[in-house]
Amino acid sequence: MNESNAWARFTTVELETKRGELQELIDSGMLTERSMEHQLTEIAIIENELARRHGG
Repeated sequence: MNESNAWARFTTVELETKRGELQELIDSGMLTERSMEHQLTEIAIIENELARRHGG
């Protein structure tokens, strides 16, 4: 399964909430560099899914 499609089953509100939670984790400064990179990747995937839903 394509990883970007894994987020497709979530509602827009759920995606926006998750994006906010991930951003808070990053902003906390408590993540390792590797973990931060992973969270940033997840945020990008979520943002791509949200953009797809909003037509671009």
